[in-house]
Amino acid sequence: MHKKLIISHGDKGGVGKSIFSMLTVDYLLDRNLSVAVVEGDVETGDVANRYEGVEGVTVFSVDLDKSGRDAENSMTVLFRHIEQMGCENVVINAPANAKKAFDTNANLILPVAQDLGFEVCVAWMIGVEEASAEMSSRSLICKMADRKMAVVNRHESAYDADFSWFTQPIYKDTWIKGGGLVGEIPELASRVASVLKTHKNRSLASLTGADSPLFIVDRQSIRNWLRQSWVNAVIPLIDGGA
Repeated sequence: MHKKLIISHGDKGGVGKSIFSMLTVDYLLDRNLSVAVVEGDVETGDVANRYEGVEGVTVFSVDLDKSGRDAENSMTVLFRHIEQMGCENVVINAPANAKKAFDTNANLILPVAQDLGFEVCVAWMIGVEEASAEMSSRSLICKMADRKMAVVNRHESAYDADFSWFTQPIYKDTWIKGGGLVGEIPELASRVASVLKTHKNRSLASLTGADSPLFIVDRQSIRNWLRQSWVNAVIPLIDGGA
């Protein structure tokens, strides 16, 4: 497995960027790989909060909700840190409106990442509204990435009819013609999802183990959801289906 820089993007808030970041971190940990988590949403910081202190994970935050020269400065800080750390796997949890930083600076991000030996993988989280689907075809960071996947988060909605991505096939077709992959995160029962939010400072997978504070039935629900999510969304993007 080569060095990976995985960006959980999508521009809109509430589309599942943090969930995808967590699933990716857990997958890398499951493969006994070390990973650096970059929290770009410093206001919420839910991914950083979950993995702070978890063995095998280095966490740092960079405010990526910037535009113009400030955005370029943030990217400079980010990649200096990545280079100094010598990270093998980096997961970036992008904030809402991240196009201001990522798409504007794609011509800086991609060459630097590739010079550092990273394969750049972008997960574009698809929101329900049409604007999210439209932006998927305009994102420069997606166009330039080594691999890209459009991901629907079924926890947001279980119904295809709610997504312009499905009701207006031109968006999905354009994405696929541009070399993009398509995946989804399966729905997780709300009662179990709420438990995940309660127990922080430990990986998602650790909540399925023998020392988990959860009920056995909830552990199994999370275990099934993790495996399905990895197969449907994470593995095809970062491992090419390996």
